[in-house]
Amino acid sequence: MKAVFIGSDPQIAEMAGLGVRLRWPNAEVLVARNCNAGTEMVENDWPDVVLLHQDSLDRPLIRTIQSLRRFSNVFMVVLSREGDEANIISALEHGADDYIKLPCGLTQLTTRIWVLFRNTGIGICYDQDNMVRSGALVINPATYEVSLEGERLSLTSTEFRMLHLLVRNWGMVVSHKALESTLWGDQVDCASLVKKYVQRLRRKLKDDAREPIWIVSIHGVGYRFIGPTPTALDSDQSNLAISAD
Repeated sequence: MKAVFIGSDPQIAEMAGLGVRLRWPNAEVLVARNCNAGTEMVENDWPDVVLLHQDSLDRPLIRTIQSLRRFSNVFMVVLSREGDEANIISALEHGADDYIKLPCGLTQLTTRIWVLFRNTGIGICYDQDNMVRSGALVINPATYEVSLEGERLSLTSTEFRMLHLLVRNWGMVVSHKALESTLWGDQVDCASLVKKYVQRLRRKLKDDAREPIWIVSIHGVGYRFIGPTPTALDSDQSNLAISAD
């Protein structure tokens, strides 16, 4: 779980970060004091959610939302003491996913974020699945953790879901459309995002697209996971895998 907070109010940033980490203890929360820095963080770090503190932004909220939506479909949650209907509707119509009026409790904040994830399947799709091993690659759906040769990889939830989807369909081609629909639904045009996420996954897996050992591209169709045959780990093996990490 990775979140970016954009706003110059340190108290609200601390509150938001505390709430996120209380629900997701391993979460990474990045703070951008201005919109330019926030845009750069979203573009480079590909977070799972962006928290926009409207009251301390250095540019208009709608302009900020539109700027981020030009290249990202990341979840955006607006935090603001202004809560009139016109502001809320405008923010949602221009691309925000939720609008939370301050002050609010930490539980409400994190629950609203969790609901966004839940509604697109993030965090609940694979809760009942076992850990899976494919050669030196170990995937733990319960914790969204992945390790390669005993070293834990830092994946966003979307990167994890893409990898797990490909692994679960081992040997089969997963089409671009299937990836788009499963990961993002029909909310936005995600054609270019699939390629970017595959590139990021390959980089983290140290997989060369010219001579792939994990993910191969089927031109014009989609992607196929070509690692060793995945096997589910039983409870004893899972404990060993976790200890190895």
